Order: sequence, then C-alpha cells, then structure tokens
Amino acid sequence: MKYSITVIFLLALSIFLNSCGSGDKPDNLKQQPPAKITVQPPFRFHKAIEVKPGLTLDVVSWGRGSESVGAYLILRSDSTHLKYRSLSGELDGKIVDVWNMDMDSDGNPELYIQAQGEGEGSHLNMYVYEYSENGSSEKINFPNLSNSSKKGYKGGDSLYIKDDKLMREFPVANADENNTKPSPEVKKVLQYGLRNNSFTVDEVKEKEQTNN
Repeated sequence: MKYSITVIFLLALSIFLNSCGSGDKPDNLKQQPPAKITVQPPFRFHKAIEVKPGLTLDVVSWGRGSESVGAYLILRSDSTHLKYRSLSGELDGKIVDVWNMDMDSDGNPELYIQAQGEGEGSHLNMYVYEYSENGSSEKINFPNLSNSSKKGYKGGDSLYIKDDKLMREFPVANADENNTKPSPEVKKVLQYGLRNNSFTVDEVKEKEQTNN
C-alpha cells in the first residue's frame, strides 16, 4: 500500500512538472530581447595633416551634451623616430577646417585650427600652434578684432591664403539697414602676417561686391 502511494505521488509530481515546463511562461519570466542602447560617439571631427613623410598631426574634437563647446586634441605621430606626443585645449564652436603652413618661413610649420560659432553673428575662433623639429610645440595667440574692424561685424567669416598671407573676409552691416543685418555687397578684408610667432594685422579697404 505504501509502495502504491509513493508511485502515485511520484507520477503525479512528474506530470505536474512536465505541464509547467511545456506551458507558456508568465510574461515576467519570458526572455526579453536585449534593449538597444544608442550611444552617440563623442568625436565630432577628425583630420590628419601630413606635415612631411613620417610626421602626421591628427586633429580631433570631442564633447557630449553640447554642439557649440567642447575640446580639441592634437596627436603628433613621428613614425620615423618613433616619438608620439599630444596636447589638448578647450574649443569654442565647431571645427570648420584644419591646415598647416609655414607663414613666417622659419622652417617650423604652424598648425591652424579654424572653428566657427553657431547661428547668426557666429564668431570665428582660431587655434594656432607651431611645431619644431624636436617635437615641442608653442601656442600662438590669434589676435582679436580691433574696435574699427568689429564695427558692423556679424560673423560669416571666410579664410583663404593669398601671397603667403592669411586673408579674412566677412560681411559688414550696412548703416542704411540700422546695422541689423550683414550686407552681402560689402565685405571687410583683413590680412594677417606672422613674424617671430606674433601675428600682424592689416585692414584692407572694404571690398565692394558686384553681382554679375
């Protein structure tokens, strides 16, 4: 009798466990697919500047939570001598372009980082470094606009090289428009030179634009 009861109990337990295993699991026990997490990369800009064979400067900008501020990083890779260095700084605006040149013709190239603010009246920011053969770097301060140059300034700068000089153009507000908007017909032109790691600035007369 005891044997029969034991067999019946084990049989019932087996049926119960099989029914639980074959049925649908409660919602809270069902295996849920892993949630997709979208991670925004912190890096916004990258450009590699080959100064000469074996010497490359990688410029990277990064930052989370804001599109108008962040930081920049300059990675110097000297694969010829197996020397690698870096430097960083705070960034105001977005990097528009990066280039190198030897404006003062001293044999040490300068790296130019051009950044621009956002929106109407966005301002230009320049970060300039000179690199020497031994790998050291020196930051060169880019001059602010003078009071006369700032008159009518509303942003919208463009830069280009002419006769080994750095040229800067930007539209200026027209007095007839109560200085509320930049006039596309009139641009102010500045010419930058470099001597002994110090910039010189000459203001060229306002440039009249003609629409053909």
